[in-house]
Amino acid sequence: MLGGYATGALTDVEWLLMYTHLSECRHCRTELGRPDLPNRAAPQVIRPPAPGRARQPRPGWSVAVGLALVTALVAFGVGYALGVSG
Repeated sequence: MLGGYATGALTDVEWLLMYTHLSECRHCRTELGRPDLPNRAAPQVIRPPAPGRARQPRPGWSVAVGLALVTALVAFGVGYALGVSG
């Protein structure tokens, strides 16, 4: 598993287990420092998201709040106009 850690081929759980083990095991830290372990400073592999239909963002609260503000402004304008003329 040390080789997988060194090359960034471990899953997130395996990487965390190995990282924790390395903090406690001097022998494995020494092995990791050997030059014959390729790419020993490699970060974890970042996997792209699984292919599939991309999720489209929904308008959500911003549209509802905007609509409420416009409605309030129109109501205020109509009320003001009726109060001034009547």
